[in-house]
Amino acid sequence: MASSADVLAANGILRAADVVWLAAQEGLELAAAATMLQKETGGGRNVWGSAGVSTGGVYVKGSEVTQSAYLNYKAIRAQIGNQGVGPCQLTATTYQNQADAIGGCWDPIASITIGFRALAGMIRANGLRNGFRAYNGSGPAAECYADDSAAVYNRWRGLLAGSVGGPAGPGPTTPGNRRKDEPVAPIPLQVNSNGTVRAALQVEADASSLVIAQAGRRTPHRPPRQRPLLPPGPLRRRHGDDRGPRRTGVDVSGWRPSAALVVRPR
Repeated sequence: MASSADVLAANGILRAADVVWLAAQEGLELAAAATMLQKETGGGRNVWGSAGVSTGGVYVKGSEVTQSAYLNYKAIRAQIGNQGVGPCQLTATTYQNQADAIGGCWDPIASITIGFRALAGMIRANGLRNGFRAYNGSGPAAECYADDSAAVYNRWRGLLAGSVGGPAGPGPTTPGNRRKDEPVAPIPLQVNSNGTVRAALQVEADASSLVIAQAGRRTPHRPPRQRPLLPPGPLRRRHGDDRGPRRTGVDVSGWRPSAALVVRPR
């Protein structure tokens, strides 16, 4: 049985796996997400729209959206008028700015995220057909858009019926789709053959700083030292003292540990 992503890809939807994940993240039914991409840009092409406004000489209608062209457009947007941008044809200044805040409106994943979020809210508030109408605008053209969207949606419902699979893994990566407060999963500690404990460190980078995750804790990164903070071997206990746990050194390879580690002998 085909997966949902396979069905999307086989029927012309670009970045199918990302679309499945983003639709689930934004609470948009997958058939509605596919309908939106098909209606707006023939499956999710990252292109400029064709609204009847001046280009200002900074972009070409229907061509691929690039970062440089978008930033040039944004600089004079108030003077030349708003144009649809990206797979979901984000047109309103609010939507374009929201996409900028999570990676850049020129980035198709950021654009799709905001488009799916907007449509999902409109469908919740107005129902499927009127949700599509609200996304397109108002007037006779919006009514025709809504009617056609309902027909395309029913087609996608049929295509996706019985498909399996869904969002798995961390999802698509963009400069802004990861929360800075997202917890880091703990990593088990490992004991060396000589009895010392090897600290399980996971290093990750974000826009502001490096952080170290040790046993699930996040602490600010400090510059590496020339020597480890703790001695590399077990600390000797006093003669005849068999009480309590045996403290061991931690092989941190120059990194400052966030907490003391204690290992009890078996």
